[in-house]
Amino acid sequence: MLKKLQQVQAENVLLKEQLLTQESTLTTQHETIAALENKLHLAKMAGATGQGTPASREDDEEFRKEMRNKINDYIKEIDRCIALLNS
Repeated sequence: MLKKLQQVQAENVLLKEQLLTQESTLTTQHETIAALENKLHLAKMAGATGQGTPASREDDEEFRKEMRNKINDYIKEIDRCIALLNS
């Protein structure tokens, strides 16, 4: 009975190590995906800003909306920073 308990505990330790390894790998893969998505997004933006031509009018409108939203986000962030500096 004691030997069986020790075997189960050893297996448990091994499985925990494997889980940590898999979680680390998954985290790395998520970071890589996020970086690649960011690069793709930047490449699309660069293409739409004159280094290429948008594929259609809808792409151009989508780009404009996205840029407008990004600028608004930056303005909000700047306003928050100014408010923090003033307080």
